[in-house]
Amino acid sequence: MWVEPAVPEQAPLGPERAAGAIVWAHGLSLHDEDSRAPTPPYIRALAEQGWDTFRLNRLRQADSLDGTGARLAKAARDLRAQGYARIGLAGQSFGAFAALAAVAEDGVADAVIATAPAAYGSFTDSFGTWRANATELYRLLRQVGTTPLMTVFFHGDGYDPGGRGDMTRAIRGNRPVRDLIIDQPADLIGHSAAASGLFARRFAGCIGRFVAGLIRTPADEADCETSWGRRPSADLGSAGGAPRFGSTLASVKPSVAAGLAGSWYGFYRNGREVMLNIEQVEGDRVVASYLLGSGLMAQERAESSRREGSFAGGELVFDEPALNQLRFRLRPDGALAGSWQARDGSATLDTVLRRMP
Repeated sequence: MWVEPAVPEQAPLGPERAAGAIVWAHGLSLHDEDSRAPTPPYIRALAEQGWDTFRLNRLRQADSLDGTGARLAKAARDLRAQGYARIGLAGQSFGAFAALAAVAEDGVADAVIATAPAAYGSFTDSFGTWRANATELYRLLRQVGTTPLMTVFFHGDGYDPGGRGDMTRAIRGNRPVRDLIIDQPADLIGHSAAASGLFARRFAGCIGRFVAGLIRTPADEADCETSWGRRPSADLGSAGGAPRFGSTLASVKPSVAAGLAGSWYGFYRNGREVMLNIEQVEGDRVVASYLLGSGLMAQERAESSRREGSFAGGELVFDEPALNQLRFRLRPDGALAGSWQARDGSATLDTVLRRMP
C-alpha cells in the first residue's frame, strides 16, 4: 500500500494554502489491479477547487477492509500532523467501505465521501455474499460517530441490494451531524457512475463544500446537485458560434420533418454537452451542425463541425471520411438516441438528445 498524489501534474499547495487534503481509495477487482485505475474526474475537480488530493493505492493481495481502513486512517493522521486544516477521505466501492472503517474513531477525518460502497461481490458473481453489501454497510454506519458522511447510491448498480439510501437515513438520523445521502441521482447509472465526467459536473462542487463543512442547512443540501446537462450552457454556444435553435428543414418528407425538426440537446457521460442542429434535409441527404461542449480536461475545448449524413436502416448516420461516426434514431418517447464512435473504433459514447423549444 502506498499514498501518492492523485493529480501528479498539479503541484500541491501545501497545508498553509490548500483548503485541506483529500485521500481517495480505489475499488478492488477480482482480476485487475485497481491501483492502475484512473483517478475519477471529481477528485481532479477538487484539486482545481484548491484541495491537495492524494490516492491510497493497494495491490490486490494486500487489500483487506481492516488493513486498508487502518492505512487510510494513518494517511489522514499524517496529513493532519502536517498542518492541513480539513481532511476528507473518499472511496469507491471497496474503497468506500474502507473509508467508513477508517473513521470508526472520531477525529480521524472531517468528512467521508463513499460512492457505491461494496465489498462482497455483485448479484451476478457472488449471490451468496451479495446482500452483505447492505448488512455490513449498516454495521459500519452504526460504528461511525460524529464524522459527517456523504454516501452515494446509483441506479442499476449490480452490487447494491437496494433500499440502502432509506436505511442509511434511518441509521444516521439520530447523529448530531449533517450527513448527505445521494440516492439514485438522475442520469447516473451503474456501479462506476462516480467515475464519470457527469458525476463531476453535477456533484464536485457540493463535495468540496461538504468536506469544508459548508453543507449545514436543508437549503444547502437542496442546492447540492447542479443542473448541468439539463439545458445548454454558455460554453456550448462558444463552439464555433451560437447554436441556431428552431432551425427549419427544407424539402423534407413529412414523416422526417415530424421526427427531426428543430435542435436537439444532451450530454455524454464523460461530461461534455452535445447539440445536433438540423439545417437541411433533401431527400435522404441531411446537413447538420454538430456542437460539442468543452470537457473537464484543459485540452478538451468546445468545438463544432459541419456534418453531412443520410438515412439508413431507420437511423440518421454521419460517416464522412476522417471524421468520427455519429448515429441517431428516434425513440418511442420522442427523444433522439445517439452514439459517437471514434474513427478507429477505439471508443464509443452514447447520449440521449431532447428537442429544444
